[in-house]
Amino acid sequence: MEIKSLDIFCEIIDNFGDIGVVYRVAKEFKKIYNEEIKIRVFLNRLDEFLALNKRAKNIGYQNIDGIEYITNEYLTKNICTFSPANVIIEAFGCNILQEYLEKAKEQSSLLINLEYLSGESWIESVHLMESPIGAKKLRKYFFMPGFKENTGGVIVDSLFLDRKLKVQTNKEYYLNKYLKDLKDKDYFVGTIFSYEKNFIPLLNVLLKNSKNNCLLVLGEKSQESIKSILLDLKFIESSKNVFDFKNIKIKFMPFLEQEDYEELINLVDYNFVRGEDSFVRSLLTGKPFIWHIYLQEEMAHMDKIDGFIERYKETLKDLNLEDSLNIHTKLLRDYNLRDSNSLELGKEEYEDFFKEFENISKLTKVYSEYIQLKCNLIDKLNRFILKY
Repeated sequence: MEIKSLDIFCEIIDNFGDIGVVYRVAKEFKKIYNEEIKIRVFLNRLDEFLALNKRAKNIGYQNIDGIEYITNEYLTKNICTFSPANVIIEAFGCNILQEYLEKAKEQSSLLINLEYLSGESWIESVHLMESPIGAKKLRKYFFMPGFKENTGGVIVDSLFLDRKLKVQTNKEYYLNKYLKDLKDKDYFVGTIFSYEKNFIPLLNVLLKNSKNNCLLVLGEKSQESIKSILLDLKFIESSKNVFDFKNIKIKFMPFLEQEDYEELINLVDYNFVRGEDSFVRSLLTGKPFIWHIYLQEEMAHMDKIDGFIERYKETLKDLNLEDSLNIHTKLLRDYNLRDSNSLELGKEEYEDFFKEFENISKLTKVYSEYIQLKCNLIDKLNRFILKY
């Protein structure tokens, strides 16, 4: 089926993950089709989008780089002037304005329910399953992002890959852009973007590794978690938002736009990330990672962690790095084994992770290549629509 126009709906709850995914999908389809199709993104609120894109304004309708961003409030007030697109993406089962949906049932052809990412095996049987909606023309299908070839994959946007290549081939420029104060020494650099977490065990391990360590801390919850322990550990503020103690430098980063964040995580040696969108970006860097997953009731998030670990091990089992693979996945599991976000000490132990860092780097590099080759969500989504 030819894509004539594309409407994407997103309901932001309380984080940057939902809008981050939708923003990427819109930009990538824009890159593929350029002016051939009209792309509109409908949002329930703008706060997170305003932070992700500094050119965005707090208005109901705006056009940025050829993509229209429209608030639900604006759509509601002007619904009589809107015709639905022939292809609609409903991100994460969000609620679409009923009046719009009634029009779409008569005028549109395809409604795709783009679900949350999961490594659980059950999604393979649901992927591309039709969801009856009682419309004569419009058909709705589940699209299940995952880590296997027979799922929807993850967003492997060419814009990210282009940015990764730029950082790799011009590292000096990006070091100067983000880490000018580290240039005089050879630092082992990691980013931390997390929910509430007690990082004393991590700092204790870094103190013993005989390297010059630098942690770049992003996001309010990560920074508050680190600030709570700095005084106890005798860190001294050497300059604004930079704290030093022995062989560790901690730098609190300002909020970065999506594109800047992508440059930074490709520049450093490892990434501790949170949520779904940042996790996928960290996979694509090919660097060692730890994922802080979004907490769910009754420990349901552990099913997702265990599902990912199973897929990760399946893919990498032939590399003969079983011990390193087990060390990485054990830390990944222990890091998330919790029923609440707090500063309580967890079970995680970081020492083996850093001892096996070189082998874990080999694993993450191969996994990144696998994801790019077999699990490209944008390609899968585009091909599904074109074959429909």
